[in-house]
Amino acid sequence: MRFGWLSPMNEKCVGRMGYGLLVVVVFTAVGCEYPLSASQGATLQPTSAAVVPRDDASALSADNPLKLVVAEAPELTAASSGTQLNVVLTVLKVQVPRAEREHADSLWNHLREDLFDSGTALRLQRNGVRVGVGNAQWWEAVRGTLNAITGIQSISTLPMRLPPNYPLAVELDTAPREQTLFYMAEDGILTGETWPQSRNVLRMSYELDLEHPERIRLMVVPEVRQKLNGWRWVKSVNGLTQLPNYGGRAFGVAGFLVDLEPGEFLLIAPGEQSKVFGLVGNAFLVCEEDGRRYDSYVFLRADVNHVVQGN
Repeated sequence: MRFGWLSPMNEKCVGRMGYGLLVVVVFTAVGCEYPLSASQGATLQPTSAAVVPRDDASALSADNPLKLVVAEAPELTAASSGTQLNVVLTVLKVQVPRAEREHADSLWNHLREDLFDSGTALRLQRNGVRVGVGNAQWWEAVRGTLNAITGIQSISTLPMRLPPNYPLAVELDTAPREQTLFYMAEDGILTGETWPQSRNVLRMSYELDLEHPERIRLMVVPEVRQKLNGWRWVKSVNGLTQLPNYGGRAFGVAGFLVDLEPGEFLLIAPGEQSKVFGLVGNAFLVCEEDGRRYDSYVFLRADVNHVVQGN
């Protein structure tokens, strides 16, 4: 498997592992040189009462979970120029046996973690989420650390061309399940809700910085989602699109904004508090398969490409 400019990692028993990595979105896929390395998740499932409906739920084929619904993406154009900006996102998920977690700690020596103000850093820590940004020059060191760990699994997505402010959902589950999720608000109060037949996703979107066109501001928010009965119509730049009817909750207290410069990649991983069962960092980034627990290390790379438009 390849993660853009990243070299292949060890790929062990991916097919046998039950989990997958599904990107749920209406987008234009680009590039065929990065094959999917494992089967991916299926459709989302029904909901219950305390649901916060979302208008940006993404499209998915219910008949074939590997088949993404593809729509024409609008052009991303820099202000006052004849250059079209194409932003291509690629996601790589690495599963590290939780018993080997200490062996993965050294990879953080090659990432920056001073990304947020103290308030944001504290709420991420309380909710069991750890975030870092690395540079391409350090990827070999990161990859070497992960490859030295026994029993890792990995899976990647195809590169995707995505418009600004358009949601991409990285689905972390392969099947709907009942789960009780907890989150700690900024006032320190722990709140829990039970979600029957639900799935967990990381919703990602970005904004362009037109003053620094090589840089993007990425937003990541964990969400629990359930599929409601029926369909709904959503207006886009290309007209009306029919999407599955979703409900769920976005855990903003475990979300963040981060600026990515050229050649940088993002890592989202379980934090120290992810040992608390049901807490966002635990429920989204820790899984169990065949009696063995795994930490999910989610890497994201964003490439900003400039395409000169003809007269």
